[in-house]
Amino acid sequence: MDTNDLQVLAGYLEKRGLQVVVNEPGMRLLATNLLNSRLSEEITSAGDRYVTSFDYEIGERGRETECAERIAQMLAAGPASVRGRSA
Repeated sequence: MDTNDLQVLAGYLEKRGLQVVVNEPGMRLLATNLLNSRLSEEITSAGDRYVTSFDYEIGERGRETECAERIAQMLAAGPASVRGRSA
């Protein structure tokens, strides 16, 4: 896994309304819900897989779109058009 993969994942997370800080030397990123900063998760790489700081597997490299969806669900975030709707 390289930093380009991490940047791609970061871009997908930002599109889902999350604030993302990338630590390229550490090959990790921190994703935070903009509406509640307590909802945040550190994502690292373990081989060809993305995992949380608790070693929960998010998905594999090359499937960044799906990984971003899983992370956004964990952090109660989504596209701006979805966040503003009421049930």
